[in-house]
Amino acid sequence: MKKQVKIVIALVFVSLGLYFAYNYMYQDHRDIKAEKAVVLIPASELISYFNENNSKKVLNKTVQVSGIITEINTKNIILDDKVQCSFDSVLKNLNLNETIIVKGRCIGFDELFEVVKMDQSSIIK
Repeated sequence: MKKQVKIVIALVFVSLGLYFAYNYMYQDHRDIKAEKAVVLIPASELISYFNENNSKKVLNKTVQVSGIITEINTKNIILDDKVQCSFDSVLKNLNLNETIIVKGRCIGFDELFEVVKMDQSSIIK
């Protein structure tokens, strides 16, 4: 009888563990476009969060950045030579020296190129 109770308890714990592991691995992806930005800031000032060791305020968070386009690639733009924004689709109808607002997830600071990187970006204006 005691052996059967131990087996049932073990099965319950294993089942709970598998349930939580499945939910953790297959959780929904973040919809950055629908999230509210934690900060609205000019591109030239976003780098100060990393220089002043306040990166926790913006790292892996949704931010909205305004700036002038200084470089355009097929799926990336750079604002004010300070923020690199990566998009999921090919960019069209953008011009150098155009002022825009971009919303995306701040993924970190590249010390080599001295730019803040954002992904899952979308153009607001």
